[in-house]
Amino acid sequence: MLSYKLNSNLLFFCSILLFSFSMQAASLPLRVYVAGESVEEFNHMNTKSFKSDGSLDGVSNTPDEYGWMVPFSQRLNLRDPELVVQWVGSSCWTDQNSWECSTGTYTNAQIGKTSAQAGSTITIWQNDHQNELLDREYCYDIAFASRGGNDLDHDISPITYEAQLRQLVLDLDLGSNCRTHPVIYVTAHLLDSAAWNYGYEQEAIDEWMDKQKSFYVDIAKRVANDLNSDGRHIRFIDMWSPFYNDKQTTAFPSETWWKTLHSGVKIPDLDKIHRDESQHPRRLASIFAGENVADQIDILELRQIIFAPEVPLNVNPSLLMYLLQ
Repeated sequence: MLSYKLNSNLLFFCSILLFSFSMQAASLPLRVYVAGESVEEFNHMNTKSFKSDGSLDGVSNTPDEYGWMVPFSQRLNLRDPELVVQWVGSSCWTDQNSWECSTGTYTNAQIGKTSAQAGSTITIWQNDHQNELLDREYCYDIAFASRGGNDLDHDISPITYEAQLRQLVLDLDLGSNCRTHPVIYVTAHLLDSAAWNYGYEQEAIDEWMDKQKSFYVDIAKRVANDLNSDGRHIRFIDMWSPFYNDKQTTAFPSETWWKTLHSGVKIPDLDKIHRDESQHPRRLASIFAGENVADQIDILELRQIIFAPEVPLNVNPSLLMYLLQ
């Protein structure tokens, strides 16, 4: 008799959980905080990035649309329509030309919030934003540590950069006011002109790429892997190698981000990637970067970490105790 009561009560309890989950499932808000640079702060998008099947929506490579935040959120929503990104941070996204709040259809001040800071090294960013994390000012489920470009351009030593990136990731891990351990994605930086000495010999190009890979891939990956312990959820996302390797994606099945000079030297096609000489991506490079970030997120794992623990919180604890009596 006791066994029957326990089993029936558990069945009833499970049905409550399933009902509670189904009520939430139509929309799962994913609150995102970004500790980034200008590539993350400057966003202006008037058109959608993808069609419903994930293919590219329009081939225009206009310099008037840029930023990988919106392509990321749109691609993630295509992979899981229940996930709805909500951006949190201290400022609005900005238009690069005016440095005012973005007026883009999908990037206006009502949509995008960020703590990304144009022109910042990690030291500068920490000076201006670390208190947001120490005081736990924002509720976020995931955070991006998107660094490297300005640090490489300012010739900061790899050892110093790695130590600073570690501290930033640790601060992000403790900085959410609603998550003990949010998921931290260390994305580093997409391929750009940082550290280029303008040499056009293949050896100079290869040396330039090796230096970028050290900052944008190797250090970022090492930091993520080393800190992924003690209950933390630290993941590395490679935004650089897809450009370097001409990765085939749903939206870009045959794109190349390289060009061959008359001398036969292969060099990244910065005219195609950049919207100007300031290392910021044009529309297509922005979409490609956002797509690759979204596609490297393990959605099943993300759901397990972020959403599964929240389901029981909708059930009255006294009811749970009664059902298990």
